[in-house]
Amino acid sequence: MKSPICDICLKSGILCPGCQEKVIKGEISELEVEISLKLYNLLQKYKMPQELTFHKAIETDDTVVLVVGENQIGTIVGKGGKVVKSLQKDLEKKIRVIENTDDIKKIAQDLIHPARIAGINILYLPGGGTKKKLRIPVEDEKKLPIDTSIVEDIILRMAGESVDVVIE
Repeated sequence: MKSPICDICLKSGILCPGCQEKVIKGEISELEVEISLKLYNLLQKYKMPQELTFHKAIETDDTVVLVVGENQIGTIVGKGGKVVKSLQKDLEKKIRVIENTDDIKKIAQDLIHPARIAGINILYLPGGGTKKKLRIPVEDEKKLPIDTSIVEDIILRMAGESVDVVIE
């Protein structure tokens, strides 16, 4: 398993001086260390493949977004959702899993599933800049697993672009 902390720290459960330094400098958060250790133990417990790449965790009010490698969402969710359910129980927060990308549409799809995206529009601002508007059909509003403001925040952090999420 690849994670923000090294293999030695994962296996021992104790941070080495190098990883401890990264935590002190703010390169790795305490939450990412905690999740890395829990994920490693859960993958061992459920005898799941170790080819998982956990990049980072983004924490919002009541949700933690786990950023994993390409095509690895199923691995981290686990059979029947047992890995994510166990993490949710330990962290006492909702968990959403997304792939590591800067594609706004892919990030939004992962975050709002099972709701759908109707489209993404580019708004041209008077000052010469642009802003994107992500549209969600009104009939999918009840399917949204997280608040639209959280989706906007995560997209800004992941892709570096400001997006307005609207339900229409």
